[in-house]
Amino acid sequence: MVKEIWSPDRRRALKIAASSLGAILSPASSIAFSMTEPAVSLQRQLLKYDAIGLAQLIRSGEISVVEVINATITRINALDQEINALTTETFERALTRLDTMPSDTRFQGVPIVLKDLIDLGGVPRTNGSRLNLTNIPEKSVAYVEAIERAGLSILGMTNTPEFASGALTDNVAFGVTKNPWDLTRNSGGSSGGSAAAVAAGYVPIAQGTDGGGSNRIPASCCGILGMKASRYRQVSGEADGGHFFLRTHQCLSRTVRDSAALLAATENPVNRAGYPPVGLVEGPAKGRLRIAVSAENSFGEQPEASVLAALNETIKLCESLGHEIIIVPNPVSGEHMFPAAEGIMLAPLPTLLAQVESMMGKQAEETGLLTNATIDMARYSQGLPKNAQQKGIEYFLQLTRDFESFFETYDMWLTPTIPIEAPVNGYISHDTDFDLALQRNRQLLGYTMIANGIGAPAMSVPLFHSSVTGLPIGSHFMASPGADRMLYELAFELEMAQPWAQRWAPHSGMSLG
Repeated sequence: MVKEIWSPDRRRALKIAASSLGAILSPASSIAFSMTEPAVSLQRQLLKYDAIGLAQLIRSGEISVVEVINATITRINALDQEINALTTETFERALTRLDTMPSDTRFQGVPIVLKDLIDLGGVPRTNGSRLNLTNIPEKSVAYVEAIERAGLSILGMTNTPEFASGALTDNVAFGVTKNPWDLTRNSGGSSGGSAAAVAAGYVPIAQGTDGGGSNRIPASCCGILGMKASRYRQVSGEADGGHFFLRTHQCLSRTVRDSAALLAATENPVNRAGYPPVGLVEGPAKGRLRIAVSAENSFGEQPEASVLAALNETIKLCESLGHEIIIVPNPVSGEHMFPAAEGIMLAPLPTLLAQVESMMGKQAEETGLLTNATIDMARYSQGLPKNAQQKGIEYFLQLTRDFESFFETYDMWLTPTIPIEAPVNGYISHDTDFDLALQRNRQLLGYTMIANGIGAPAMSVPLFHSSVTGLPIGSHFMASPGADRMLYELAFELEMAQPWAQRWAPHSGMSLG
């Protein structure tokens, strides 16, 4: 299993070495924590800091970067057997890179994890599939290089459904990623491993990709901030240096400032869309917004009662902050949007299927290399029209033009992130019947897919929890393409009004003792 790429003996030795080195580099007298208390107290104190806060502690000499990384390794070892957020651990790589890390960086060695759907040179990229367990990219993509230039230390890769093909995280290669708020619930998808890692306190920030809601859905499920940037806003996260039409790269985090800082670190100032640079957003704006609100999804379906209650609380919060709320019908038809999205997303699958069958000399179903879910989607895509991908792109380009007038009238669009609370494990799995999986994926993507289609920035904000289960419920905001700064400024304001960073899940670093 790829997670065990480092042997247990090497890992134990690494932890001992890290502890010893940490004591040498940062003696107890220089740390602004009470070191007379048990070690778990230091762990809990560190969890009070976001990535920028940890970087400031490291930069000031109050704690060493090795101690921060070692504390992260301790939490991962204590929690991940239960939660299953990681597919590959890169502890040794992170520690050995510290000597060559640039000094005085924004993140100063703070740990991060990457979704197992991006190229980190020399580390397995499995895409959550048995087929790719031995796939090791030679070099990192530009997005990852930017992350490391900003000073972040990559400690591992996180779980995703096979080829990020579903709204929940479950695959044959690594299993299900459980939700730190309730282990019987799923962490969401497809960046479920990254969301669980942040919610459980492994790291304060994690990279994710978003092709239809893949950062925002798990953020809603796990009670953290999930961001999707505008199309072409950032440097490429793809091996060919390009950008997928639907998929973007950004992060899941506990605080707005961490996410804003990572956007600034990975932004392409001369981008294909011609957007002016966002730069570093550091707080809210003074201007008030006209916020359109739709409760129903793109199929005209209402959310369940607890989700609707959270939406109403978000409306009240926005009104209390002076923003104008206007209730509008959902302007998108799911019956038209989802066939278009599937035409784009599923286009590579027939080729993948053919390659596997040619390599193995047997039907894909007999190889054991692909999950039933992937094979079913590939068979389904074989029946799509040959021009389905182009037709899908044409649909979304027209939808983008249609939304121009929408965003001339409104500054922001508020909806639920998903119409239900975090689904139970098995709600969509790697072997769910295809028709049911298709229906449930559409249900979960019914609010979020629109932003990917028109290339707009969007976020799921963890403002409220269910009064029934106590589970987090995200509020989804979308701005016009290119208006990433406006989105972050609103996020800062919401965070100040309804702080969430210190709401901890029951299965997290705060529970260790």
